[in-house]
Amino acid sequence: MPIATAVEAAPADEDAFFRIDAVHASLGGPIAGGGVARWILAEGPQIDSDAEFFDELCWRLVGSGVPLWRATLHIGTLHPQIRGSSLRWWRDRRLVEEYCILHGLESTRDYAESPIREVVERGLPFRHRLDGEILGYPLLTKIGKAGGTDYLALPLNRSYRRYPAVTWATDRKGGFPQSDIETLRELNPALAAIVETRAVRRISTNLMDTYLGRGAGRRILAGRIRRAEGEELRAVIMATDIRNFTGLSDRLPGDAVIGLLDDYFDAIVPPIEKRRGEVLKFVGDGLLAIFPAEDDEDFAPASMRAIEAASDALERLDKANRARRAEGRVEIRSGIGLHLGEVIYGNVGAVDRLDFTVIGPAVNLASRLEGLTKRLLRPLLASSPFAAVCPRPLVSLGFHPVRGLTEPEEVFGLAE
Repeated sequence: MPIATAVEAAPADEDAFFRIDAVHASLGGPIAGGGVARWILAEGPQIDSDAEFFDELCWRLVGSGVPLWRATLHIGTLHPQIRGSSLRWWRDRRLVEEYCILHGLESTRDYAESPIREVVERGLPFRHRLDGEILGYPLLTKIGKAGGTDYLALPLNRSYRRYPAVTWATDRKGGFPQSDIETLRELNPALAAIVETRAVRRISTNLMDTYLGRGAGRRILAGRIRRAEGEELRAVIMATDIRNFTGLSDRLPGDAVIGLLDDYFDAIVPPIEKRRGEVLKFVGDGLLAIFPAEDDEDFAPASMRAIEAASDALERLDKANRARRAEGRVEIRSGIGLHLGEVIYGNVGAVDRLDFTVIGPAVNLASRLEGLTKRLLRPLLASSPFAAVCPRPLVSLGFHPVRGLTEPEEVFGLAE
């Protein structure tokens, strides 16, 4: 999947494919600019925030005599929702805008008429004076009317068939002096090296979060990559599954099965993440999630987050089913099992193929309770330890045999 770098276009509130994520206060004044390229390589990597790094870079250029007025930095990424991220710096407004570009931009008119389309697609530098006639670039017309006189866009190191890009604009009468154009070109290799490193780090984080979950991804990037390396964790465990998925997948066409799974996970996952739960894995038509309990608390807060997430998920699934029913599509029935306890959170698997997950008796019981929902015809079942600490009242459904246990287990369900 190629990286598609962001393109210059209208502000986020003017286009559905743009979303401003943050507006950062600028440093607000020039910084001594000697050795800007050396500063990029030596001190730039120590600044964690992309916005802070770019802001200081721009002010250092101003401090060195480059008459910057506006600058942008566009970096592509790999993300299921986002094509890329961008920063936009303004000297007179003293702020840095951080925004993202959503998938679908490449089919818009904004992209077709972007002044940096050739920069990100072919790696070609681009310069255009803005104090004369401007044809074919609506954005440059807009920048020119706002006071810009010259515009320079440069490609950075190619990544996944696309080029990150930086743009520089000035409001100086007569545009950029040639000496400043050379200054900006000379620092481009240093900037490209730092941007490439930051892009790889962001892509790694995005992919870990997307495929493994935020907590597991952060642990792996922090070095937790050895087999049998794990930690004890107190958590509420949630196991979910779709009822009769095998029968549905046998009689539905492939695209309908994929649509069914997407609708199901769209209902289940957001409530979990909203309440600080972590989806560890999708197992076919089900998922395994945890709600970690802090070391200095009992299980009550985590159990409350879990039961709220489960209730919200069932309501969202009911709403999705109403829409599916209206469209003549098969409805989705689900089972949810909740339990709590100590688990081992870490790496299991073969020497060179690992899975970062939770294991232990508590996980097994949550899964068994989910399976029991089919027999008891209840959408949610919880264990007696869960019901004992959960602030929300649950009703006893009696004692029932649970696969893998020698004694029947008392199970609980929602009061409604």
